[in-house]
Amino acid sequence: MKLTRLWLFGLLGIFGLMLIIGNPGPVQADEKDFYVVTVEPKWTAKKGEAPVVGRTGAKVKKIERYAFIPGSIVVNVDDVVNLHIHDIKGSKHIIEIPAFGVKGELINRGEEKTISFVADKAGAFKMKCSNHLDLTKEGPMEMYIYVVDR
Repeated sequence: MKLTRLWLFGLLGIFGLMLIIGNPGPVQADEKDFYVVTVEPKWTAKKGEAPVVGRTGAKVKKIERYAFIPGSIVVNVDDVVNLHIHDIKGSKHIIEIPAFGVKGELINRGEEKTISFVADKAGAFKMKCSNHLDLTKEGPMEMYIYVVDR
């Protein structure tokens, strides 16, 4: 009987504490800054080195691609995302993030441009350079934005 009362008073105490503290309210959105660079990794076979298989399936002795570093980021729903993109390789990049309304943001070599948006929905989304969409232009040049619920 004493143990039951102890449990009852303990539960009432916890419930009372919850009432006093109350609901902490909605989670506050954060502002997140990411520093992104454009890169162009290259590989050329050395003398006597065997070729490798390229994207088309043919054997090649040289590979060149454009990429973003980092290749992916993770944010929460409703975060304000600031991408500070520095073009250090390639004459120009045209940035698009269709899911968040970013279209045709031009960045020339040597420039750094900030692209900001609110990550207003959960999911996996692609940022791409429309100047390097496929292997004929050393692409696709993509970065993934993962937006998670809090």
